[in-house]
Amino acid sequence: MAIPRLLLLRHPGALLAGYLAATCAVQLNASAVGLVRWSDYSVLAPPMAAALLPVRHTLVVGASTLATSVAIYGFVIPGVSEGGRTVVIAAALLSLAMSLVICRVRMRQKARCAFAIPPPGAEKGGRMAAEPRRDTGDPCASLLAGGSPTGRLPQPAAVELSYCRADDGGPQGYWLDAIPLPGARVALVAGSVTEDGEPAPTLVPELRAAVRTLADIDMQPDETLTHLQDVLHRLQPDEAAHDVTASCLYAVYDPVTADCTLASAGHPAPIVLSPEGAPIAVDLPCGTPHGRTRAQVATAEIRLGRGSVLLLHTHSAPPTGSGPGPDGSALPGRRIEPQPSLAATCHTALRALAAEGGPRHLRVLAARTLTLDTTTVATWDLAADPAAVSVARRHVTAQLTDWGLDDATPTTVLIVSELVTNAIRHAQPPLHLRLIRCDTRLTCEVTDGSTTTPHLRRARTLDEGGRGLFIVAQLTCRWGTRHHAQGKTIWAEHAPQHEP
Repeated sequence: MAIPRLLLLRHPGALLAGYLAATCAVQLNASAVGLVRWSDYSVLAPPMAAALLPVRHTLVVGASTLATSVAIYGFVIPGVSEGGRTVVIAAALLSLAMSLVICRVRMRQKARCAFAIPPPGAEKGGRMAAEPRRDTGDPCASLLAGGSPTGRLPQPAAVELSYCRADDGGPQGYWLDAIPLPGARVALVAGSVTEDGEPAPTLVPELRAAVRTLADIDMQPDETLTHLQDVLHRLQPDEAAHDVTASCLYAVYDPVTADCTLASAGHPAPIVLSPEGAPIAVDLPCGTPHGRTRAQVATAEIRLGRGSVLLLHTHSAPPTGSGPGPDGSALPGRRIEPQPSLAATCHTALRALAAEGGPRHLRVLAARTLTLDTTTVATWDLAADPAAVSVARRHVTAQLTDWGLDDATPTTVLIVSELVTNAIRHAQPPLHLRLIRCDTRLTCEVTDGSTTTPHLRRARTLDEGGRGLFIVAQLTCRWGTRHHAQGKTIWAEHAPQHEP
């Protein structure tokens, strides 16, 4: 298999000419007048080429075979009947089509193998993988993050992401991340960790995994960073011998309300650009990083318009108790001019950070915000009365009809009925119902003024209640509770069986 491929790569013109000459000689000399029995052998050439050679060479062989068959049996060999000519040409076409199918199967198998084996240039320790760097003369190699390969950033519905990096190949104690959250929200994370003043790459994957686990609990950003402090203390092997310091920025963006809630423990605030490209001031103090002493977590909340850009970047954590130093802890927003694409904006931010004397290993995560409108979100206020359950059913049924999701109505109505009933019985007003249609999934959210967290239990045979959340858990992909200043929100997410 390797010999024909090697010969074709080195001498493609000579082999193609020889193949065509042999085909013509066999069909002209060996075929009797009016007979087409030798055309069967030329039909086998394209599938064999598809099994051995690349796609481009397979196309050349298949097209040449088809052209030769048409020329010989259509014009050169006399006495070929109309039916015989049709059979030959149809067989050559089918042979070419079969070779393309074989090439497509080979490409799929090759893609699966490439997905299973991590690329040689991928970073170790669970961080983001990068494509092999090309020598383009630009030290800021860019990577548009995809959602499928392991270790790369996803592309959630709330934001559009772009990621670029530049480093000298040394130890890297930094990470950037994007975590999809329930309700079409997304968490953006930037963190760094040092040990005795030097980057600590061995602790990065553990802290990144801890942040992802805490994100699943769906707490407020400041609470998430507070729990991260406890995780860091458990990871330190010996507090007396090692001075481990970690900084982290945790931001949650909600595309329904366009609100972004941020919390920082020793990490500078992101640069925020308006849709027109003008920098937006973010009143978020840097705070103090996690370390031997309890970190001071600073919080802020801003309203973002559709098309705003958040720029998160790596940062060398200063010593505990000190403010941000001249190591690239403040990204110069005034030097970032509007760019035609998000990747170009990411590159510009990377160059601006490098010009300001940033850390040796630079990474920038750019997130352009998106918003969900009334075509994908529906909200209703409900009274704290049992009759509100039937009202919620009617609202949901009418909304799903407008969205063309009639097949999802029975399941969604049952989920909403259970959630609203539980809120009326065990919570307190005000009650709000929200239905979110995002990608191929529906999310039902019921918000009330209580801080009591519901729990799933298995009701006994003679119990009159206790089956509501059990039913919800069986009908949904996932469900949970998140707390906020106004109370709590119980959400349930499921995928309709049939898309519109």
